[in-house]
Amino acid sequence: MQTFQTTDLYLASALKINGFRLIDLERDEKGRGVFFFEERNDRPQIVKRYFSGELIGSLKAFSNAWADLKSLVNEIEIEREQNNDRSKQ
Repeated sequence: MQTFQTTDLYLASALKINGFRLIDLERDEKGRGVFFFEERNDRPQIVKRYFSGELIGSLKAFSNAWADLKSLVNEIEIEREQNNDRSKQ
């Protein structure tokens, strides 16, 4: 399976409300969330429309997707801190 990855939380939110399946989420070396989505043939066009301001969708759905993805990034940080604390014991 091919994937598309981005650290852009806003782009990830736009992809999510356009039906892209989130495969994985990791943290990069700078601590940013890296979102992995299942690749689709229409992804380049959707990304282009997002950055050109032409992508249309529900603002409520976008806001909810942003909050959900931000929470996931925060959960990864909490989990990483807990794992670091355990390894120090």
